[in-house]
Amino acid sequence: MPLDIPAFNVAFNRAYDRVHRSGKPTDLASEQEKLRALIPDDASDHDRTWTTQLVDDLAVPPPPPPERSELYREAERIHIAVYPPKGTSEEQIAMLEDGRRRIWDIADRADKDEEWAIRVLTEDLESLENWLRNPPFPLTDTPFPSADG
Repeated sequence: MPLDIPAFNVAFNRAYDRVHRSGKPTDLASEQEKLRALIPDDASDHDRTWTTQLVDDLAVPPPPPPERSELYREAERIHIAVYPPKGTSEEQIAMLEDGRRRIWDIADRADKDEEWAIRVLTEDLESLENWLRNPPFPLTDTPFPSADG
């Protein structure tokens, strides 16, 4: 029986969340044992190698979140203020456009180590703005209904 990769990945992600994100004490050895039980005896060497590595790595604590500057936190506040946008389609586009511009201005002032982490905050704003400008297909229920439509 070959390795069920999707099932293993789901089980691993759930175990990772229980071990590293739940905030509750979790029996690491038990979680690893459950994952190892999902690896069939006849799994290929390749599948056995990467799954065993993931199971072993479950014991490694994740790195601490990066320390963020005041500029980064300011960019986050702008993102929160403009997403989701409100008003007519034109007002939503203007709100997103202004938010992206302001965040890029902040990124221009940031340290090189944090500049692109700040710029990344604009990606979903740009995607929504592009969608509002040119919807890929007509929809009757938009994710952010506008006042004009």
